[in-house]
Amino acid sequence: MPVYEYTRRAGKQYTYTIEYDQGEYFIHRDGQMKKSFPDAMASGMAPHEATPDLMLRMAIADIEALNGMEE
Repeated sequence: MPVYEYTRRAGKQYTYTIEYDQGEYFIHRDGQMKKSFPDAMASGMAPHEATPDLMLRMAIADIEALNGMEE
């Protein structure tokens, strides 16, 4: 599973680790899971649309907006 380090642009500008793949991503900070998106089907997204590139972009958007997690 690819791993990407991302530093938030707003707020406290923490660095997050994103593990992502086809249809899923996991966001960690300081070894603690902040958010997981383990199933594209649950969100109404077709599996063939849930490419790794899209999952990475979604994870970055969640970090910037702090969707479903705290800073």
